[in-house]
Amino acid sequence: MKSVMKASDQTQIALERFLKKEDWQNQERIFRDKKQRAIMVDERAIDFDRLVRDGKPFISLGKRLRLYSSDMKQELASYVIPSELTILSKTDPANVAGTITPLGQVVSDHGLWLKYAPGIEEVGENDRGDVILRKNDNGLADPTIGPVINSANTVIAGRAKRLVTRLDLESHERDRAEAESWLRAFQAVDKTKTLRSLFKCAGIDYEHRGNVPYLYKTTQLNFFDIDDKEMGKTAAELARRFGKLGRPVPRVTVISLMNVPKDERAYTAFLRKLRSAGKDPRKLGLPAKLSQSQFFDPESQSVVSSNFVYFAPLSKLGDQITIITVNTDYHGEVKSRGVLSPLMAIMSLVSIISAHAGAAVLNKNGLATTFTGPTGTGKTTAGAFWAEKNEKYRRNELRRRYEIDLRRSPEARGLSDEAINRELDKIMPRVGILCQEDWIEIVKTGEGEWFFWPTEKAMYARTGGFPGLRFILSENQPLLENATADFGSSGNTERLGRVTHDYFPERLFYDPSWNHLLYDRRPRRITANVFLERNPALDFCVKRVSAKEAINWLLAGRTPDGKMEPLYNAYPDFSGLLMQFGIVGEKLVEAYEAAKQGDFAAIGNGDPAIGEAIFDKLDIQVKLWTENCSDIPTYIVNGAPGLEITQDINWLLSEHPEAFGDWAHVTVEDFKRYMNQQYGVSYGPRGQWTHISEAERRA
Repeated sequence: MKSVMKASDQTQIALERFLKKEDWQNQERIFRDKKQRAIMVDERAIDFDRLVRDGKPFISLGKRLRLYSSDMKQELASYVIPSELTILSKTDPANVAGTITPLGQVVSDHGLWLKYAPGIEEVGENDRGDVILRKNDNGLADPTIGPVINSANTVIAGRAKRLVTRLDLESHERDRAEAESWLRAFQAVDKTKTLRSLFKCAGIDYEHRGNVPYLYKTTQLNFFDIDDKEMGKTAAELARRFGKLGRPVPRVTVISLMNVPKDERAYTAFLRKLRSAGKDPRKLGLPAKLSQSQFFDPESQSVVSSNFVYFAPLSKLGDQITIITVNTDYHGEVKSRGVLSPLMAIMSLVSIISAHAGAAVLNKNGLATTFTGPTGTGKTTAGAFWAEKNEKYRRNELRRRYEIDLRRSPEARGLSDEAINRELDKIMPRVGILCQEDWIEIVKTGEGEWFFWPTEKAMYARTGGFPGLRFILSENQPLLENATADFGSSGNTERLGRVTHDYFPERLFYDPSWNHLLYDRRPRRITANVFLERNPALDFCVKRVSAKEAINWLLAGRTPDGKMEPLYNAYPDFSGLLMQFGIVGEKLVEAYEAAKQGDFAAIGNGDPAIGEAIFDKLDIQVKLWTENCSDIPTYIVNGAPGLEITQDINWLLSEHPEAFGDWAHVTVEDFKRYMNQQYGVSYGPRGQWTHISEAERRA
């Protein structure tokens, strides 16, 4: 049979020329994508004699993945994945994604990846460059066990398919009642108790209940203990503020349900199990048919991953808020929809900004810079870049710059080198400090100063690009969420089949007590705001903006992939509605202006009542941001020019706000010129430092 495996870009799989004719149609040995290209091949289907005759080196065709028994004594199988995946990952990922192989499923997210099946564990590479895998019997019993040390697979690796926003309290109460019924049913069928964790976030009391052991663990890892002293101080201040309103501080309950049957057939089977356990579904409160469930999706005719929230106007926000997540075990969903979304509503009642932002100390005076932006713009990197202590070249570079500043100052005249080094020893512990990396509360004090409050005890951050990751993995065992193998995304054939920790949805839980980072989450005064963009079309790398300009940037909320998230934040209930309605970007800016004049129809997608409720929640945060940006210098930083130049921008505006006067429009060339003249810094085409050698980076 003739091999005609061509992609639209003419990419051919060279390995196909060397497949045995008798195995060409063998679906148990050759695993093909939507275009019938062989993307994984059992080594037994390869004609090695023909390879020898044609003088073709095997190593040029692909990467071998060897699967061994649990005791590593027997090789169970050997598979080859073609080198051309590094090309298809960029040119045609959609037609490769979704392919099921013996080792797992191919997924596409910023390139192609192989999500190893439960029970597949990566051991490493042998001397021949083969990836060595182990079939872990424990993993087969527990599908949540991931392929590397202390890693966990989740069924959902991103946002849930549905956000159901109830507009009336009665529907919400029915949601809550049915969720409680499901918890009782799962207790009976699984013969386990409902898992319950208590924690604090920004001083607010939370309770998480559900049947998901992973979420029971991660909510306690990520957030503060219920009796945490630091949170106790925040809780006391909140109690004082809510006391002035004559009401208690609201509490939040998050209910997470996993394995709710997806269709009527599965539901019938579940009911049989429930009756076998001696329980009457009707008495428990379950519907007679799945289609009658509060959680049933009429569009897909099934129960899909979903969030259920009650969209209450602020004036009707109760003392007890309940969020329900269904068929999602992804911690990011519980964190964002379950914890942080209601947090914004609560804080709005007492004039506190709830921001999708991080905070760091990037000046020697110990004052904070905030970094606001959607996922993928670099909030974690902005905070952690200078704080990382193991890759010493970063902090050495920072020290070098402060030495230059010090020697130029009048106070340093006549100081010996020893005296200057003593002064630098005092400065360095006060600068380059990570405070929070993803979400903060921004509070104005009675003295007119702005402070941030922390929300998270441990960091829950993207693993890819996390500063000093190799040191963390060598010394600690952070919980890794959705560690996934390279299937061409890196463009490097040597990385095929390896868990590289660059998969975009992969996250790690980092405990600051491990001390790889200079870290201090205690509240601090804010002296600069940075809104992070990543847009190559912009003709500046940094500009200072007025409060009005800042609000327009916030309302538009452009993400790196060109989508729009109001306030750079997709998670509050009003943002979810606006995104469902398609009222985002410039359309939202116009609708908001109309709503300020009393016309709520546009912002409510034609429904003035819904529009007024949306405006109510949005407007309080916009007003608070307007006041904040009027008081605090606010900058738009464009991360498109590259990693290290962007971190230099963040540092310079924090330490030397006078450097560019009003910072009205600073181009990449302007900034490069300034840094070279002042500090001898030079950059390559990707914004990387070229004045620091590779040897210095490795030191």
